[in-house]
Amino acid sequence: MSRERHTRIMATVPDNRCSADFITLLCEAGMDSVRINSAHVDASTFSQMVRTIRDAAPQVAILMDTKGPEIRTTPLASEFVVDDGEELSLCEGKEMCSRERLYVPVDGLISRLSPGTRVLFDDGEVQFEVTCVEGGEARLRALNSGNIGSRKTIAFPGVALPPLPPVSERDRVMIQAACESRIDMIAHSFVRSAADVRAVKDLIEGSGIKLYAKIECREALDNLEEIAAEADGLLVARGDLGAQIPLPMVPAAQLKSAVVAHQFGKSTMLATQILQSMMKRPLPSRAELSDIFLAVAEGIDCLLLTGETAQGDYPAECVRILNETIIQAEALKCKISMNI
Repeated sequence: MSRERHTRIMATVPDNRCSADFITLLCEAGMDSVRINSAHVDASTFSQMVRTIRDAAPQVAILMDTKGPEIRTTPLASEFVVDDGEELSLCEGKEMCSRERLYVPVDGLISRLSPGTRVLFDDGEVQFEVTCVEGGEARLRALNSGNIGSRKTIAFPGVALPPLPPVSERDRVMIQAACESRIDMIAHSFVRSAADVRAVKDLIEGSGIKLYAKIECREALDNLEEIAAEADGLLVARGDLGAQIPLPMVPAAQLKSAVVAHQFGKSTMLATQILQSMMKRPLPSRAELSDIFLAVAEGIDCLLLTGETAQGDYPAECVRILNETIIQAEALKCKISMNI
């Protein structure tokens, strides 16, 4: 594993892949730190995952995502494919999702939707349009075909959402587990203001855990300076961010976040679709390599693989290619700075 780089590599590890062999494999490919998404595990499973990672690679730093004030669908018994033009309903509640109905546990949401509202499922992988709202349900028509999975994020661009607490009770439980497990970092999701950051800081005070604010909504961009001043670093989550703002604005938001973080002497992480094509292919696209190269040039301190290592078919290959591309980018960046 190479250590000859400034830009670090973080890889998402899910509970069903969290074994000593898998951690060792990723470390040998170049992984420096592990991300655990708390939205998909309970406190007991999380603690066991931390023990497994520590035993296999004590040098590896561990980050936990909180759920934050995000909106996710409820669990789904079996994934299915929705066809272009197919209709289903969106409802409030904690019932299990089905092919006919998707549920979100957010009171007062449906009444804020209207015909024509866009609904983006799983970072926009499937897009819907509201056709009508009645009887506490919003009828949705799929604008493209795609896979509907369990507990996926769902976004409503341009909609004034009901107030959501910055830290849910579930987040409190997971943050307590993170403190007891003595992990290294927490990334708080859907931060909207410095007050959201302070709400988590109060819970981890004295733990030594570094707190990253995830930049993934318009409010975060509007309050970027105050958030950067309060947090230990920024994590630009391009997936949810691209579902909250127009997609062409995402690169500018990424660069602005890196610039502001550096102005405040804070570090930056970048996540989502780093090597998306390698979910099913052994080699990356040329555009992805350029994206990595430019992220290094922007001064991003850590690149975070998400689905590539959590679900992809080539997790170690992703880490290895990311490692090699970063080394090449940093070498050129050094030469340019020295006018060679």
